[in-house]
Amino acid sequence: MTRHFIPAALLLVLVVAGCSFIPGRGDGSVLKFDGATEQTIGMGESIPGSNIRFVGYSDLGAEVLIDDQRAVKKQGDSLDWKATLAPGVDVSMPLRIILADESRLQTVGTVQVTISNANPQPAVVPPGAAYSYKVAMGHTVRKGDRIPGTTITFRGKSDEGAQFEGVDGYPYRRIGDSVTWTGRLNNHAHMETTMRVAAYTEDLLTLAGLAEIKVTP
Repeated sequence: MTRHFIPAALLLVLVVAGCSFIPGRGDGSVLKFDGATEQTIGMGESIPGSNIRFVGYSDLGAEVLIDDQRAVKKQGDSLDWKATLAPGVDVSMPLRIILADESRLQTVGTVQVTISNANPQPAVVPPGAAYSYKVAMGHTVRKGDRIPGTTITFRGKSDEGAQFEGVDGYPYRRIGDSVTWTGRLNNHAHMETTMRVAAYTEDLLTLAGLAEIKVTP
């Protein structure tokens, strides 16, 4: 039996990645994305995808505006933000300050995007997104299952590689090959993703990669 191993770089992505699919009860389904983030911003700038703005620095710490409310934060302090950006799109960003001075503010943490009433469909991403989030993704799916957040199905193993349904053109991928998808998640959220085949057997497939989720009003 041939064994397929996950390359080290992809394994690292899998450790920090997360995406889950939760069936809904009469009102659609829920997709939850959870990925690591690191952001460095300058004075007067906002942390991308949030309403947190770095507006000052003193001996007391970094002065920020969180939804236009003033707060003074020291290195090591939490810096959290959450909001409903549009119907069916909720975002939470639990962050922590690792560096602050007169010129920059650096944070690390996670971005959690929850898409309600999800019904993924292939579509062109419209221009003018108000918010955009890049998150790492990792999936292990069984034969016959869809990759969460897409319309791509894993059909099993063949001599040509892992077989997919719902991809453009050639349906087979080998270890390290890319699988891409672009489409609508709900009325206000779209996603572009490129994943790599990390491992596959007759019954299981593991993918790792990045997704960009764009939110429109």
